[in-house]
Amino acid sequence: MLPVSFVLPIYHKVELAEFERAIRSIRAQTSPADEIVVVFDGPVTPDIVAYLESVDGPWLTVVKLEENGGTAVAMQAGIDAARNRWIARQDADDVSLPNRLELQWELASTGEYAAVGGQMLEFDDDPNDIIRTRTLPHTVEGIARYVKINSPINNPTVLLDRDAVNAVGGVHQVHLMEDYDLFARLISRGYKLIAVNEPVVLFQANDGMFKRRTGREMARAEWHMQSNLVDYGIVSRPRAIGNFALRQAFRLLPVPLIKRTYAMLFDRKSASAAPTSKASK
Repeated sequence: MLPVSFVLPIYHKVELAEFERAIRSIRAQTSPADEIVVVFDGPVTPDIVAYLESVDGPWLTVVKLEENGGTAVAMQAGIDAARNRWIARQDADDVSLPNRLELQWELASTGEYAAVGGQMLEFDDDPNDIIRTRTLPHTVEGIARYVKINSPINNPTVLLDRDAVNAVGGVHQVHLMEDYDLFARLISRGYKLIAVNEPVVLFQANDGMFKRRTGREMARAEWHMQSNLVDYGIVSRPRAIGNFALRQAFRLLPVPLIKRTYAMLFDRKSASAAPTSKASK
C-alpha cells in the first residue's frame, strides 16, 4: 500500500453506477492507495449512502458536509481529513487507470515535486469508447510556462503534496478553476510541478462539461482567475486582459464549435491507447 489518500467529493447528482466505477478503479491500482476519502458535499442520495455502508472498511473515510459548498470546500475538507501527506484527486465520474499511482509515485516519492499530474483519455458516456486524448506539458519548465495561459495539469489526474498545498493557503474558491488557482500559487511560490507523459485517467467529457464552461458566472470566474495570476506575479495586467479576451471569445462560441476547437488544442491521438480491458475493471 502506498501512503496516498484518494479524495473524491460527491454531491446529490452523482449516479451510483459512476461512483461505483470510480471506487473500483481506485481499489484496482497496481500500487494501491491505503485510503479513499469520500466527501459528501451536502446531502447525497440514499443509494450512495447504502453502497458505502456495504463496502465499509479501514481503507474508507467518509466526511459529511451539511451543505453543498462547492469543489474547493469539499476538496479542502478531504485534504484535512486524510491520514496521508500525498493526496490523489479524482472526480466521482472518472476512472483511474490501473497503473496511475505506480507511475506517479515514481516521481512523487523523490520529494522534488509539489504535484504530479498526467495525461487523460476522454470519453462521452462509455469509458471504453475513447474520443480524444487530452495532453498537457509534462516537464517542470513546460508546466511553468503553460500556467500563464491555462491550467497546466489535467485536474483529475493530480497527486498533491498536502504540506505544499497548505503552505500556499489551501484550496481557494474560484468557480471551476480551483485547481488552476492552486497550481498557479504553487508555481509562484517556487514549487515544482511535473506530470507523467502518458494517460493515467479516463475523464468524462460530454456536452454538459462544455455547457458548464459558458455563461456569465464563468466570465466572472475567468476574470477572477486572471486577476489572481496578476497578483501571484505570473502575468502582467495587459497579458491578463489579453488572456481574458481570448478565453471569452472561445467560450462565446456555439457548443459544437467549442468542442471542435477544444479537440484541436488538446487532442494528441498518438498518446492514446485503447483501455477497454482496463476501464471495465
